[in-house]
Amino acid sequence: MIVLQMDPRSFKFSLIAVFVFTLIILYSFNATPVSMVLNETTSNAVVTNQEIDPKDLPNYKIDNMDRFEWYTKRWKNELKDQKPPEIGEVSMLRAYEFDVEYSISITTPKKDKAIVYCRYFDADGKEILPAHQSYNYPEFVVNCPKRRGTKRLSVSSQSTNNYTYPIELINRMTKGMNTESCYLKFCHLGYKHEFSFCMSPIYGKEPKWLLLAEVIEHYRLQGMTHFYFYVFHIDEYSNAILQDYVRTGEVEVTYLLERNDRELLHWQMVGFRDCTLRSRHESKWSLFADIDERLLMTQYPGTILDYLRDVNDRSISAVEFRQQWIMKPEFLPEKYEGDKQIEEWSPTLRWHNSSVYGPPGHTAKCIVMTEKILAMWTHRPSIILPGYRIHGLKTEEGIVRHYRDLQMWNWGKTWLKEIVAFGPMSMTDYPIKYQWNLTNAVKKRTKYVYENYHPRLE
Repeated sequence: MIVLQMDPRSFKFSLIAVFVFTLIILYSFNATPVSMVLNETTSNAVVTNQEIDPKDLPNYKIDNMDRFEWYTKRWKNELKDQKPPEIGEVSMLRAYEFDVEYSISITTPKKDKAIVYCRYFDADGKEILPAHQSYNYPEFVVNCPKRRGTKRLSVSSQSTNNYTYPIELINRMTKGMNTESCYLKFCHLGYKHEFSFCMSPIYGKEPKWLLLAEVIEHYRLQGMTHFYFYVFHIDEYSNAILQDYVRTGEVEVTYLLERNDRELLHWQMVGFRDCTLRSRHESKWSLFADIDERLLMTQYPGTILDYLRDVNDRSISAVEFRQQWIMKPEFLPEKYEGDKQIEEWSPTLRWHNSSVYGPPGHTAKCIVMTEKILAMWTHRPSIILPGYRIHGLKTEEGIVRHYRDLQMWNWGKTWLKEIVAFGPMSMTDYPIKYQWNLTNAVKKRTKYVYENYHPRLE
């Protein structure tokens, strides 16, 4: 065997060469220091924090257009020859990060289509310039292009004037979820929830504790697992049961703080616009409805969730249910008194005087895939992405049982004549196959919360 000899001087030079070569290789893998990205204060680059350009994603374009050009085109078409409303300070609710954009829900009323500016901030609170011109469009929403290093957002009326307190981004990235291939039966991989409730904001003086228990337990029987609740006003007693559902994980609550005058009813659009963003990519299907509405399948043999799992048509963005009104002439009791009271006062057991079904589209309610729409109105989506549609159910398939209070907003005198004109009233019942389980679930939860409940004293 031949052994090669290397003198100490040559061996030393060889070690130095290997060391230098190793440094070059390591540097090539770390050519962009992390500090350069974190400390950058001026950027026009529209890229995500993961260095993926949103414009390369398949859902970035809308109708084969850059999505922000599409927004501008729609904004101009709807504005027509009118001047955009002037806007001062903008009140923000939340900011969301999606794969292709940031979306901010705002609460400032009567400023639809106003010109506003997206303001970007890094993890240290330093502004990333320049600001980006955008619009309050859809109403109560501001969309912003993504920008490297952004951790917080704000909105202002000018590009360089004062801005509202920046708020943190809420992650609604899809995390690799392929929504276009996720339409097979039982397929909800990638969503945190399969079926959720975007509740119209709670307000008014009537006690809500019994309504809350019944609406939540009704939809749990229908396969719903999560509830996004919005509250403008609720009494302390009713809030106790709401917070108990928060404790057990079914409910998350947003309390709406009034910074601008408006009628209580007009908080609904704020809640629905925020919940469109909040549920997007987190819940596959989201119901937008009120606390007194009970959606049900009729001749279809399964639950609502069973039906939704059978929806395989990719063009469907929403499933629409026609309305039936059940007259509610009384306010509900203020305090819990026991099981007998639940049997006497649960809306599904107490009231039966019912209208005929409203015509198609009349005050209907929808269950929506929020990634396929841009804006939700009271009864149906107001802006649907191109290529998608609303599927209307026949009453033989499903309906809304709406336990309509006749006193609130003077509804009995204002609207009842129109409802009666649709056809004769009749006595109808909540489905017997669900009634026993529903009543027992309401009894169990209300007893747990209120049997030993004591209101907080001053």
